[in-house]
Amino acid sequence: MRSRRSRLELGCRIAAFALIGWLIGTSLFPPRPIRTERAAAATIAPRLAAWTRMPPASELHVDLDTVPDPWIVDWLAALRASGHIVRWSGSPSPAAIVAEPVGDPRAHVRVGVASPNGASVVLSDDAALIDTMHVASLGALESVPLVVGALHASVGGQSLEIARPAAVRSRAVFVVGRASWEGKYVATALEEDGWSVIARFAVAPGVEVTEGAPMLDTSRVAAVIALDSTVSRLGGALAGYVRDGGGLILAGTAASAANVRAVAPGVVGGRIRHIVQPAQSIALGATGFYPVTSLAENAVPLERRDGVVAVAVRRIDAGRVMQVGYDDTWRWRMAGAEGSVDAHRTWWSRVVDAVAYVPASPDRAQRASARAAPVARLVERLGPPASASRSNTSGGPDRRILLTLIMICLLQEWSSRRLRGLR
Repeated sequence: MRSRRSRLELGCRIAAFALIGWLIGTSLFPPRPIRTERAAAATIAPRLAAWTRMPPASELHVDLDTVPDPWIVDWLAALRASGHIVRWSGSPSPAAIVAEPVGDPRAHVRVGVASPNGASVVLSDDAALIDTMHVASLGALESVPLVVGALHASVGGQSLEIARPAAVRSRAVFVVGRASWEGKYVATALEEDGWSVIARFAVAPGVEVTEGAPMLDTSRVAAVIALDSTVSRLGGALAGYVRDGGGLILAGTAASAANVRAVAPGVVGGRIRHIVQPAQSIALGATGFYPVTSLAENAVPLERRDGVVAVAVRRIDAGRVMQVGYDDTWRWRMAGAEGSVDAHRTWWSRVVDAVAYVPASPDRAQRASARAAPVARLVERLGPPASASRSNTSGGPDRRILLTLIMICLLQEWSSRRLRGLR
């Protein structure tokens, strides 16, 4: 039976001869050199057919300043799967586009484009140019009233595209509060803009005037506007409605009601008052507002005024809650400058748009275009960017290292045999 020392000597001898055999084999049959082909985004399309006929071990490198058409990226991914070495380098502009339906009566489409700050976005559809936007805080947002075909955007030379989302049925807005000028003109502004309004106004203790049949159900109500703390009469059903996807707007002191504190973006602060001169035009917040303080962890401030948060929003499960500090926007409508009626109407409609319930479209994922986020799709299909190989041959391990290993194995075997008294 062999001793442990004998097995070590045998292993060293086998390893040395194996390495010598490998060196001889690679000398007689050298490895096939790797052929590197390079192309740019503008010249890659006509070369794909020739690349496909190249040996599988070929390296194909593409220098990209913009992401090529999706079919080109798919072709390169297929070449990579077939054994070719496919790499890409460059810095195409990272950008993405998203489009979602807005549940308003005019069937607007909300279009968002994400790209580096300061970029210019040219937005169009299949019919014509829509608008030019400038990116701030990594994104630009546009509400488009009419879309023909698909939406297109150009950012830094990069083309984006996404299909128009399917329109959704508009639902009613439920306005609840005390009978006041604010409630009257909020409901009026929304009705003028085409919204169906369900109103419940308290005129005395235990006495309410209701227009329409209130029902906290996302199948009928898109959003609830609470103008004051009388929203507490809706009880715990309101929080459940929000978690199911409904929208909730807490104006003025409404966020102080016990049944909405858990879902409110923040706490109602002490009212900040402004003095308005008799001849001065009144604008939004000109007479003061209730600041939103102690923001919840996931609350996002949307507007700041006088160094404090005036408007904040928060997502609760599937729904969204907006807290608006303004409690007398009717003054803006009645005593504002020319065009204040339209401005008041548009502002309230946009506030409702921001939180209104929109049912999920079953084909929304399928409608996303391959051009919606081209850089992300490029990385998904071909991996992160990498530089081309410097060497055109695949020589394997350094032969000097192999010779060193052979010498170590032979010396180890010789030393072991000498210590046992063998030659």
